[in-house]
Amino acid sequence: MFRNLVLFLICCTLGACSKQAPSADKLERNLLMQLVFPSWKKQNKPQIQALELDKKDGEIPEHLVAAAGEDRPGYLFEILAEQLIRLDSNRAVLITSASPLDQQGESVSGHLSASLISAFWFKQVDGRWYADGQQMQLDWLGASAFAGKSKVVKLSTNQFALGVESSDCFDGECFTDLMLYELGGEKVKSLLKHSIRIAADTIGVRADCEQILKQPVNKVIRYHHAESAQSSSNCVDVKSEWAIKANGKTPGDLLIRFSGFIEEQKTIEKIAADAGEEESTIVVDSILSPIKQQQLFRYREGKYQLVSGKNPTPEF
Repeated sequence: MFRNLVLFLICCTLGACSKQAPSADKLERNLLMQLVFPSWKKQNKPQIQALELDKKDGEIPEHLVAAAGEDRPGYLFEILAEQLIRLDSNRAVLITSASPLDQQGESVSGHLSASLISAFWFKQVDGRWYADGQQMQLDWLGASAFAGKSKVVKLSTNQFALGVESSDCFDGECFTDLMLYELGGEKVKSLLKHSIRIAADTIGVRADCEQILKQPVNKVIRYHHAESAQSSSNCVDVKSEWAIKANGKTPGDLLIRFSGFIEEQKTIEKIAADAGEEESTIVVDSILSPIKQQQLFRYREGKYQLVSGKNPTPEF
């Protein structure tokens, strides 16, 4: 009887070991990705995976194409491990971006084709790291199936934030928007009610914008344009740098410093075409103004709110 009991306990122990959850011996992106996606290969490049999304967890864009075949449920994405952050001694979070694909594995690109941002948590137990929660549909960002440039910064002395700078261009007008997220131990949440435009330019709108943006500032320069070449769009080139003053136990102020140039045109007159000429001439005065200003945002009630300053980037 005792012998049978011992054998039973040994079998149970062996069975428990065989069913032990997968783990990694160190915090390394590829090792952690294998815990979340068993077919993940140790390659530092994007890889195709099928994700199951639920409308209860967030928006599912209309441009997504369901994967074909019972062996690939959900939707196909090309996934990239973006950021790995160790939150404390025993907890870490991995941020991924996922670009949607069609059934043939080709990119579903386009201005309205955003990239999926996800978060996966890991905990350390007895020197090994185990998967411990996920937020699959964190947000949809970017355009043309590219989320943008991401970076991790300190939010406070013991908190971290994820910043994602997403860019796009349309008809020569380009812009970059910033989104910020608080990286918590179990949840990632947005720190902004909506994105903040941190850069914009119209260099591709007019053929002469590069020349205009080099002209002397605060000085009226007169130009004569053929009517067909004249554009009402002003030349703009504004960039910025942003930072969080993470000096205390609560989220620090967000400061955005803008710099660049904005042109303002004024049509002076239209000169009718002379005999033998095909079109009229437009006379324009152009003034280029330097931009150097800032916006200050303060953390209140879980979000950053504007305290002072104006955003100089134009609306497109």
